[in-house]
Amino acid sequence: MKKILTIFVIIGLFCSISEAFGQVTFGEKPEQTTKVRIDENGMAHVIHEVVGNAKTTQQIETIPGTMSNLSVKDRNGNEVQYLTLEKYPIAIVLPPSNKDVILIQYDLADLVVLKNGIWTLEWTGLETTNFYFPKNLDIIWINDRPIYIGQNGIRHHGGIMTLEYVLNEHVILKEATWEDKKFEVGIRTLTTVEKFEFNQPSKSITLENKESNPFFIIIIPLDLLWEPYEVYVNNNKTLNSEFHNNGTHVWLGFRPDTSGTINIVGTTVVPEFPLFVPLVIGISLVLVLQFRNKFNFR
Repeated sequence: MKKILTIFVIIGLFCSISEAFGQVTFGEKPEQTTKVRIDENGMAHVIHEVVGNAKTTQQIETIPGTMSNLSVKDRNGNEVQYLTLEKYPIAIVLPPSNKDVILIQYDLADLVVLKNGIWTLEWTGLETTNFYFPKNLDIIWINDRPIYIGQNGIRHHGGIMTLEYVLNEHVILKEATWEDKKFEVGIRTLTTVEKFEFNQPSKSITLENKESNPFFIIIIPLDLLWEPYEVYVNNNKTLNSEFHNNGTHVWLGFRPDTSGTINIVGTTVVPEFPLFVPLVIGISLVLVLQFRNKFNFR
């Protein structure tokens, strides 16, 4: 065992010295699962669950960032021999091992950055990575598109992404009135909503935005305004996403790139007669036709 470890250390030192002359690679790419757990303060705890390999040395690339609390252990908490390739980001090299799973864990203090109330993670990676978020966070934005996660995490299958979210986001409630009915429309945003107006003839909701590039999530009662929706900023159509529907409300997300008047136009407003009337008429016609076919009055 000592010979194996000695040879392993010598090769590791050689790899470290050779770093200046090119990309350091020592060991095979591992079979692993990577998990990133982000807490409410933006600290990211990373876990690489590496499947042990009794025949081959393995090299694990860590995630860039200011690292602390590095540990390499088996599933029972026993320390495992390893080497560190001092490059950026560092790599962990594991000698051949009979252990079924090896856990490489560390914290990254600056993987997620807070700016103007928005937590942002700029991510580039080739490996599939599972992300988990603080409790009570139900919506994230990826590349300016909202995603409803509930209390779940996400699995990213590699590539470039900008992930953003807002913690403890306040919901602004606005009242829309049609005839004798009142409806609450929820607005989630970090900016101030200067104006709110529901217009029944035009089937639209209008509000004023004083900032550029803010997140907007509008929670619309389906009993007030039916989907699908179109969003206009200063009369220019903008991208939007109807990303969640709980059966009574629709979550509509968009990010205008300029300040101004926002118009949300739906297909239909509150029906002017009860919903059961068309159903009753349709059933009656079917019954009449069946009765007519059954009895020939000629």
